[in-house]
Amino acid sequence: MDTERTDILDGRERQLAAILLAPLLLIAGTALPMTAAASANRPSVPLECQVRSALAEARGDDLKAAAWAVSLAMLDPHSSYAASRAAGLYEGLGQDSAALAWGEQALALDSLNGEAAMLVGRARFLAGEPGLAAQALTPPLRQSGAMPELYALRALVHEVDRDYAAALADLKRTGPLLPDFDWIATGILGMALEDGRLKEAYSAFQLAMELTPDDARTLSLGISLAQRLGNPTLERALLRALRASELP
Repeated sequence: MDTERTDILDGRERQLAAILLAPLLLIAGTALPMTAAASANRPSVPLECQVRSALAEARGDDLKAAAWAVSLAMLDPHSSYAASRAAGLYEGLGQDSAALAWGEQALALDSLNGEAAMLVGRARFLAGEPGLAAQALTPPLRQSGAMPELYALRALVHEVDRDYAAALADLKRTGPLLPDFDWIATGILGMALEDGRLKEAYSAFQLAMELTPDDARTLSLGISLAQRLGNPTLERALLRALRASELP
């Protein structure tokens, strides 16, 4: 029956249930045994909330996992990790506004929190707010060993903001994951070509060809670029490559 009730909760009902459930779980977690021996063997309340949240998530009960994460954040309001965990679980529940609120709280506590920066940056990017997305993504990228995915997302942000040179620079910083983001290079090529920014379009074309030399869209865009650059030799070479890519 409990599973059926969880299944029929949608949108705001899920968020409300998690919010209402969190204080109850917090109370339950603080109801420690009274004996000193039992208390000594029991983990701390924040740790218990963290463990219970992880166990609930492992069972696929994201609603209860989010509630325990909120309890953890209530017990430790200065923990960027706790706020970030709540943000990620709310995002998994489809509660984007709650996820964004918790993510921004996590960044307010620690602007270098990469997971929170990714979540907030992604939300702001999808909302059509590239400036705010870049603002969230930039601090953790100042650290050595930053997540390559952060660079890829900021490359997309710069692309939408039509800062193609910055987009390409970030894309090249994704290191071993660069081949997975070849489509970003092709997207920069298409937008730069559309804007008449031929120098940046050519740089994007070179990178895209390094990553996927047989991609039909990249080759087609390259042909258009060669025509606009007045480079018939490049145009003929790309036409041959395009015809070869279309062979069965």
